[in-house]
Amino acid sequence: MSESTPSGFTPEQEQFVTEVVARLCRRYADVIEKVATEVHALTMVLVEKRLITLERVEAARRQLDLAYDLDQALQIRALIKEIDDLDAG
Repeated sequence: MSESTPSGFTPEQEQFVTEVVARLCRRYADVIEKVATEVHALTMVLVEKRLITLERVEAARRQLDLAYDLDQALQIRALIKEIDDLDAG
């Protein structure tokens, strides 16, 4: 019987999980790239037709960047709390 790794999986199981995760990440990256391309094209059409200004696009980008930063900070804070709870328990 195969030895377990520190994760509790056999090396074969760990390899399988690693391959599945890599495949999923590539698929998500492909989807994100396609959506980003379509959003960019739509934005350029809206700017060209003067339905939106570049200033509004930049303002929206800054708001999204801030929302992303806030979400990252909240995730880190939650992770720290979970670690603290594990240490206390």
